Amino acid sequence: MRFLTLSVLAIISTLLHANPQCYVEGYPNLVESAEEKGIVLKNGTRFPYHTDTSKVSWDEKTNHADLATQLEQSYDAGGFETPPPYLFSPGRLRYQPFFQALYGKDKKAIEKNLVTIEWPTLKGTTKLQVNKVDGVDKKLYAIGQEIAKLPKSDRIWAEGAATYCYRVIKDTDRLSMHSYGIAIDLAPNTTQYWKDEAASETAKIGYKNTMPLSIVRIFEKHGFIWGGRWYHYDTMHFEYRPELLAPSCTGISK
Repeated sequence: MRFLTLSVLAIISTLLHANPQCYVEGYPNLVESAEEKGIVLKNGTRFPYHTDTSKVSWDEKTNHADLATQLEQSYDAGGFETPPPYLFSPGRLRYQPFFQALYGKDKKAIEKNLVTIEWPTLKGTTKLQVNKVDGVDKKLYAIGQEIAKLPKSDRIWAEGAATYCYRVIKDTDRLSMHSYGIAIDLAPNTTQYWKDEAASETAKIGYKNTMPLSIVRIFEKHGFIWGGRWYHYDTMHFEYRPELLAPSCTGISK
């Protein structure tokens, strides 16, 4: 019954709040306008909001997502700590051309936008490469500074940080968000990843997590979503996705 209730709530939340305006609110410096027929970036680039490719099955949604599909599942920032319902992974459905237009169309273009920040560790600092577009580098630096003020028992989960790496997601041909320099993994040796339990996207899996929510909430405050809020849990993973945290997509006014 609890599983069903959470599934129903997730669907209702999406129907109520997901709309094109999430892109304008999430990227006010990059997106000029957004409506059902498409969105326009400030540099003039246009994208359809809906594409004609079939998106009925989960496989079709993950491989052929469009801008509407990206908002299909409403991200629950800071909400319930109950494991996500079956196949509920808000943020994993991504329209790759959109991110290429924002952060760089290929490896060479992306690397022109990378800058280096200092990330606090228990023994000092480490250098991380991060995309400067939309101030992602500044946001991640601020996150590191806030995490550095947490108790050591929490801070230890921010060790082993890794950011930019141009690569595809394991077992797919889709680019990882690390390829754009807008994602970070923490404590990779002690966190949890769903593929360690099952290889199939549609497999029935259990939920595991050790990442403290004190860290998660700092990231979410700065526009990053957490892979631990996914059915396909990736508890080390955070990525910059402000459209999913925009008021029109969360139903929370700022």
